Amino acid sequence: MGLCNFFKNIFGKKTCAFCGGECGMLNRTKIKGDEYICGKCDDMCSPYIQKYRFTKDELSEHMEYMKRSDRIYKEAVLAGNSERYPSATARQGIEFFDDIGMFRIIDGSRDSKESYPKEMLRYDQVASYEPYIEESEEETEDGKKEIVFGEGGIKITLAGCEDETADVRRGSRAHPYITQEITVCFAANDREKEAYLKYAENAIDHFDRIFGVNDNNPGLLRRSMSKKDKRDLAAAIAITNTVIDAVKIAKDGDGASEEKMAEIQKNMNAVDDALTGGLAEYSRRADAAEAKFN
Repeated sequence: MGLCNFFKNIFGKKTCAFCGGECGMLNRTKIKGDEYICGKCDDMCSPYIQKYRFTKDELSEHMEYMKRSDRIYKEAVLAGNSERYPSATARQGIEFFDDIGMFRIIDGSRDSKESYPKEMLRYDQVASYEPYIEESEEETEDGKKEIVFGEGGIKITLAGCEDETADVRRGSRAHPYITQEITVCFAANDREKEAYLKYAENAIDHFDRIFGVNDNNPGLLRRSMSKKDKRDLAAAIAITNTVIDAVKIAKDGDGASEEKMAEIQKNMNAVDDALTGGLAEYSRRADAAEAKFN
């Protein structure tokens, strides 16, 4: 009797905790609390989260999070209100939206289906990114060794990831659900290697621009200030102006006008930009985009 129940528990049909439908062994995932999610409801979740870590209530909140993300994509991006910088192959890639401080992993196998919600990630959620190439050594027919390309692309670690080893950059925010490294595969065989890995290089370059990797470099004329120097100067001026405004407001005793508060906020933003290497500007853009759908 016990053995019978054992096999029934493994191979028998279960009820999905979300839609109430039956799900067989090959079309379900076990979640916390000894409950299950069927394949159709699973599609409403991010492919980068580990469902077994979450309870039914937590996954329900995550699904609402994904719905909002999908709305941002459809209403801010597809509506033509956001400029797109694609770096992708037919397989996978990355789509950047600088004006809203977000990006998206392009996946040919998922994007072809309208039912899958589009997942938007914030620039300030990125802790690190790096190219990767997987190769193996194989023996040829004549007994020689040769290096064979397996796949390559980019690996992205988000702030708060359990495997995070890099120092978290100032101004970053932990992702509320994703705790594992994201692998974006641009090329999966030797035939694709030369052409497709160029897209990965383009994506790395774009991330570098976002995070100010080369902002210390001076301008082409060598006499002009670097982006970092300009941000630091703007922050120094902003701090001075804010102190002057604070003293004047305290002296007058009338409080600050809306115009003056807006000016002070602008100064504070300049300081944040300097402290975060420009990342704070993208955070403000992402905050503004998300605020429309919360």
